[in-house]
Amino acid sequence: MQPRRQAAPSPMHWPLLRRLALATAWLLLVCVPALALTAGGAAAAVPALDGPELAQGPFSSMKMTLKKTILRINVANIEVRFDKAAQARLSALASGKSYSKDLAAELAKVAIDAGHAVVQMQFNHDVSLDRWMGVVKDNLEQARSAGLISKDLEQQVGQGLPQWFSPLKDRGYEKGDRLLYEVRPDALHTAVVSKDGKVLLDRVDHEAGVRRVVLPSYFAPDSDFREPLLKSLFQ
Repeated sequence: MQPRRQAAPSPMHWPLLRRLALATAWLLLVCVPALALTAGGAAAAVPALDGPELAQGPFSSMKMTLKKTILRINVANIEVRFDKAAQARLSALASGKSYSKDLAAELAKVAIDAGHAVVQMQFNHDVSLDRWMGVVKDNLEQARSAGLISKDLEQQVGQGLPQWFSPLKDRGYEKGDRLLYEVRPDALHTAVVSKDGKVLLDRVDHEAGVRRVVLPSYFAPDSDFREPLLKSLFQ
């Protein structure tokens, strides 16, 4: 039997893939020196939205569906769940109020400063690894052009992508896959889990400051994720 070929995504999806890859690009910028990578399973549990240290109930999580603007295609479902301290702060700010830009700024700061959070992105369509890496490289080039990283770092990360994501080389991301980030004060845990529960990629980074990258990428003022995620608190 011939292996199933990964269909290349339509050019219409490229802007959305750029958005989905943005957080990964920023992670790669800072994870180069101390990256620990395992595949096909891991001794430690992968990140989970229902972890015992995370909050439950009102103001504990934010959700959104990333859609193709014209055709309304659901590209991915995204959920961010916070610890109890962040839940309490979000509740104190938002209870009994309506969404506004001023309030959003305060809520985003709480989200970015959360000590413990899990972000899950579940794909609703297949995405080839080559296309994903291409988008990450495009983001690296943009970051270098803006003076945020050096040319040497852009090349180092770009050349390292095939090795870092080698567990996904032949299959890419498939419908139902989950990309997970767990942010803690001293570590960032990243994993990719298939629809049937197989751990495809699992890495933990302990470099100081690396945890500060993920949540700002979702809640920065110019992020495509910020407004729909924050508005979900009021729904």
